[in-house]
Amino acid sequence: MPKERGTLPYVFYVIVLLASVAALWGTLQLGEALTPTLLRPVQAGETTFTSAFRDFNTSVTHHIHSTIGVLLLQILIILLVARAMGWLFRKLHQPAVIGEIVAGILLGPSLFGRVAPGAFTSLFPVESLPNIQLLSNFGLILFMFAIGMELRLGDIRRQLKSSLIISHAGIFIPFALSLPLSYAIYTEYASGLTPFMPFALFIGISMSITAFPVLARIIQENHLQRSYLGKLSLSTAAAGDITAWLLLAAIIAVSQSGSVWSTGYNLLFLVLYLLIMFGIIRPLFKVAGKVYNNTEVISHGLVGVIFILLLLSSYITELLSMHALFGAFMLGLVMPEELSFRKILTDKIEDVSLMLFLPLFFVSSGLQTELGLIDSWATWGLLGLFTLVAVVGKVGGTYFAARCSGQGAKDSLYLGAFMNTRGLMELVVLGIGYEMKILPPTIYAVLVLMTVVTTVMTMPLVHLINACVRLRARRGSHITAIDKQAGAKVLLSFGRPSSGATLLHLTNQLLRRGAAHPNVTALHITTDQDITSIEADKFYQDSFTPIQRVAEELNQPLDTDYIVADEVESTILGKLTSERYNLLIVGAGVRLSSDEDDREASTMRQHLSRVMGALPMRTTESLLSIHSMLRDKMAFFVHRAPCSVGILLSRSTAPPKHILLCVHSASDLRLLPYARTMAENNRAHLHIALSSSIARDSFTSHPGEELLLLDKLGSLTAECDFVVVSYTYWQETFDTSEELLTQLPSTLILHLK
Repeated sequence: MPKERGTLPYVFYVIVLLASVAALWGTLQLGEALTPTLLRPVQAGETTFTSAFRDFNTSVTHHIHSTIGVLLLQILIILLVARAMGWLFRKLHQPAVIGEIVAGILLGPSLFGRVAPGAFTSLFPVESLPNIQLLSNFGLILFMFAIGMELRLGDIRRQLKSSLIISHAGIFIPFALSLPLSYAIYTEYASGLTPFMPFALFIGISMSITAFPVLARIIQENHLQRSYLGKLSLSTAAAGDITAWLLLAAIIAVSQSGSVWSTGYNLLFLVLYLLIMFGIIRPLFKVAGKVYNNTEVISHGLVGVIFILLLLSSYITELLSMHALFGAFMLGLVMPEELSFRKILTDKIEDVSLMLFLPLFFVSSGLQTELGLIDSWATWGLLGLFTLVAVVGKVGGTYFAARCSGQGAKDSLYLGAFMNTRGLMELVVLGIGYEMKILPPTIYAVLVLMTVVTTVMTMPLVHLINACVRLRARRGSHITAIDKQAGAKVLLSFGRPSSGATLLHLTNQLLRRGAAHPNVTALHITTDQDITSIEADKFYQDSFTPIQRVAEELNQPLDTDYIVADEVESTILGKLTSERYNLLIVGAGVRLSSDEDDREASTMRQHLSRVMGALPMRTTESLLSIHSMLRDKMAFFVHRAPCSVGILLSRSTAPPKHILLCVHSASDLRLLPYARTMAENNRAHLHIALSSSIARDSFTSHPGEELLLLDKLGSLTAECDFVVVSYTYWQETFDTSEELLTQLPSTLILHLK
């Protein structure tokens, strides 16, 4: 590496800078004489601070009212209100998407336009609305492509018979029930706008939709994604969504056709389009999915090809009178089903479509929704009637179909409640009908409100079923739950995949007695509740692959549990209580981590906390969604867990050869069996350090064990590669000493109850 030459580079830099400024000034002075007099700025007297500010204010005002200025302000307000309402509805145990839908309605003429008409007109001038609609439509194309990728045909095939019967019954029964209602209201509300057939068909399909994305999140929130019921619900909703979109494409084609022959041509080309998608495009991408299975090999070229195909597919279906969204959905459906491939594409598309474009769609829908049109007993009665038909048709049709397919009464009730979720997909269908001038404004407003009501009622309905099931179980049986088999029952909770494998090694060494293994459940929690089913499956695969590999190596039986929840601590406590575990094993957290990035983050956090104060620091971390990862959970679990707790401070993954047990008080002797078992399973030497308060003569050691005095911890820990210590002694001695913490090898902190 060449050496720097003193001040010479700085002198050179200053000379170049001064020469450039001089050249610029000279050129501008010479060029001023070339400017025609008419084009020179007019100097109206001496420029003052006030006149300069007036010019500045004029410039700012111009840009505020420019097209891009208005659009950026609209997007900013929309995103803020959508995020706030999503957060509020999540706190109410409702899907965030319902809050975003409500945010769109609140920003529309139904509330904002009535409360502050001047501000509403300024924020949403009529000439700006096409820009919002255009962006929202493009966002919907991306979103429908992502939804298509979320639906995996392989999952449907595994439960094909039940899924098809239940999903089709959940579509056709509410569709059929809606036809008499369409006939009854057509003359009064829609006869002057559209023929009866497209009106009845759109009403029918709007009664039949299930929102797969919202349902997937409800399944995750109820921790059912790995259960039989959860898998059946998702495959049923997937089969239903595919069928519904095929029906919608046919209905749109029929509605836009001028004659029976024209309809026949549209449907013929629909069949040809599907043959090309499933006969040519899908097999080609199936091969690509085997090759392109990680981010490194998926190039911009391949992503560019996929985007071109996405736009081409959307364009073709738009030309064939089947709407561009159908083409986007179908291309997503034929993408390779490999989790890695779909996860990578989802990451590239979904965040932008969900976070940016979808709120624009909700507001675009809200601007078209005038709830003031529901202003009479007749229209309110119509809302109740539509809601009743939608709920009875969907819940009842799904329930009876599930019972006929051999499902139990409880699971059939759950399926009916889950399938009643409409949400975003319903709004998309209603938006298409409104855009095609098939649904009149009053009926559109009624159906939007019905969508919100039926989606909001899903979680209360699920909670009601849960309560009935628990009540019946208490009345019907007095047998309490028992452990699967004798022995320790351990919950092992981990975040990073590598830490899960380390914790399982520790659990096996700590509790295995010969061929008798403990009962271990490995728990991983994802705190982002907005993830898709593809992301959830990929996170599950990535998180549990290392620990399952270690379990096979150790012949250790292992149950796995994957949960999506906002609150990590309360979720773990709930599982400990409901399933009666004897021991919780967790990692020590970021503050005590040996990882360089973790230690740096902890140091920076302590420094910023001293500068900003605890409350602003916590608020900032919450906004950045990192507070739950950075906060210390050790004391929380020790004081609130209903069972014993073990916390591992991991410094090395190598098997220990010299284990140190710190016995500071008589109660610490309860740790001795664990330390002995660990030493025996590792064929390690056990060093027992006793405090002066414990009489060595009354202590019986086993062969190969060494008794020491607990006086010089620094030298003792330096000679060992693993330490076992009680939580009480840890708090008194180690937790407050940075010097001891830096010298510690891997350490197990035990709190026994």
